[in-house]
Amino acid sequence: MNPCIRKLQGAQDLIDYWEAQIYMSRTLAVIQTLILLTSVMILSITPVLGEDNDGIIIDEIVEWSTDTDISENIYIKSNGKLTISSVITFRSVAEIYIEEGGVLDLIENGEIISQKRASSLSTLGDNMSKLIIPTGEYLEEMNIIIVSEEPFSLNGSKVYVNEIEELSMSGETFRIQIPGGEQDTQLSFDGFGIFPIINSIILETPTGIIINEYKASSLISNNMLLYGENGVSINSLGTLQITGNSTINGIDISSSGEIVIIDSTIKGSCPIVLTTNEASLHIENSEISGSQDDHYVKLKPYSVIGWDNVLIKDELIDRWERVIEDQKLIFDSEGVEYSIEGTSPSGDELSIMSFSGADGLSLIDKGGERVVEIGWFNLTVTRESATVVISEYRTAWNTAASNISNYGPSGTNLTWDENIDLRTLNTPFIEWVSLTVTGEEDSLKTGKSHQISAILANRGGHTANLYFDCDITETGIDADIGGYQNARIEPGEQIEVNFGWRNINPGYFSLTCDILTPTQLVNDTAFGGGSISTNSVIWEEIEEESFNMIPIFIVIIIAIISGGVYFIQKLSIDAEETAEILDEYQNREDTEETI
Repeated sequence: MNPCIRKLQGAQDLIDYWEAQIYMSRTLAVIQTLILLTSVMILSITPVLGEDNDGIIIDEIVEWSTDTDISENIYIKSNGKLTISSVITFRSVAEIYIEEGGVLDLIENGEIISQKRASSLSTLGDNMSKLIIPTGEYLEEMNIIIVSEEPFSLNGSKVYVNEIEELSMSGETFRIQIPGGEQDTQLSFDGFGIFPIINSIILETPTGIIINEYKASSLISNNMLLYGENGVSINSLGTLQITGNSTINGIDISSSGEIVIIDSTIKGSCPIVLTTNEASLHIENSEISGSQDDHYVKLKPYSVIGWDNVLIKDELIDRWERVIEDQKLIFDSEGVEYSIEGTSPSGDELSIMSFSGADGLSLIDKGGERVVEIGWFNLTVTRESATVVISEYRTAWNTAASNISNYGPSGTNLTWDENIDLRTLNTPFIEWVSLTVTGEEDSLKTGKSHQISAILANRGGHTANLYFDCDITETGIDADIGGYQNARIEPGEQIEVNFGWRNINPGYFSLTCDILTPTQLVNDTAFGGGSISTNSVIWEEIEEESFNMIPIFIVIIIAIISGGVYFIQKLSIDAEETAEILDEYQNREDTEETI
């Protein structure tokens, strides 16, 4: 072959090769694009499992528009939004969790339904709970069998047939004979508390052949509560929107975020629970039915609720109840006895008594839930009206013997705040004003008592009968002030206490006095107090006066001289008397010799 022709053939092969490569690349790109688009379409209509296979993760904008059965949990992340315009049926127990910032949006006849739903009914008593049995569909005579919920019984409860016949029930089942006719049968119930709890109703012929069986919740009822468990729950920290004729059926709903229900239906999913004061619910032009409690919404004291044109049929089930739990009273002292007096939203008299603990805190009614507001069926709203009344608030500063009344507030309105601070209300607050050594001396003499002036003030709202003690500042040794000093100070008063200070040691010393605060106080400074010191002063020893002996010596000398003079005079007299005796004796002898 000609080399030139071979070269041309090689060039053509190379061109064909590159054209084929380009064609394959374009084809691959088209295929990848189609796969990507298909994936996006699938994602928009089909739940996607999370990487950990623990549930369905929604972390972007997703729409479900195809009816789907689900058995997994759904997690809507903070940046996710799930829009449902189809029927989503949960076939097993599951949870829908919405993070803060996440959105679950039901639109255009969207529905979330739980296959497992509360299906029994409990009564509210007082012959107010009614159940309609469709006996009118059957013309013949029959038996109505009332089946109680396990493990309960019908013992002690009554049933009224068409509001005429009163029958006492017993056992787990109870039969009622119904004559044939075209009318449905109304059963009314009365019992203890929420009893009886009805699981189902069976219709049978007089010969025992079952005609039909109804779950209690499937029948028309009035003033009866759902009993049982729903299989699915919505726990929302974000936003739940139910609009456009959408439905929630058999789903437990709790939220700390926002719930909006417009032109929609809520079945067997109440009470809706708002778990924080920041949560909100707005419902309008909608219908609610089926609650497991005697209200459709349960909310915190400061949760926001908007309720406009909402259809409900059970007059014994309230629109909402505000409740508070773990409400605390805070006192300065332990052992404060008090009572909560007033009326509840339902008009019942309140009588709650308790006392503060070692931390000064007291849980009202042991921290249990307390209803503070009811939105009634008839659109009225009533609230709790209560006050805190102190029955015993004693400390070392207001003992019963002091004739000082109880500290603390009396008749203070009970608010809806979780923590109610009653510290500093109607209590004393003592402050030092001054502590000085009186007198004009530059120095104090040891061994003598010197006057001290203490001025104290009561800045609080109640009287205090207190004591204080003093130490020598420089040594910390108890100062000799004649024992504890007492002062009774009225509110707004400033008083002076004078006492003596004796010191036996010379040197520079000052006095520090400390108010003795009640041991009942949680904080030692709750009622004021503290310490104060005088300025340092010099203490000097008393000089011993020298003993002057000169006067004594003079006296002694005088006495000696006087004694000597007396002695000499005495000797002189005695000598003269002796000389006279001798002279007389000598003369007598001379006379005798002469004779």
